[in-house]
Amino acid sequence: MSASQPRTLRITRRDKWGHRVEIDGYDVSSALLGMTLEIKAGEMPRATLHVVAEEIPTDTDEVLAYLPDATHELLVRLGWTPPAEEATP
Repeated sequence: MSASQPRTLRITRRDKWGHRVEIDGYDVSSALLGMTLEIKAGEMPRATLHVVAEEIPTDTDEVLAYLPDATHELLVRLGWTPPAEEATP
């Protein structure tokens, strides 16, 4: 499943300040910081999702990237293949 394939997007108001965002019937609200919706005449609407991901600084030159479970599940549903886990010696 490709992230660029057409999908069904539904946005509903949850309360005064909150919204529920569904993609293909799956609630992705907890995985989002926000979303930008672009609608142009003659083109398919485009939603850019701003997902929750965190960087965890370490004492080395590397940074650990942490994806909350909701973000990980959303990315996999959109076609992302997580990197293979490193083999342990």
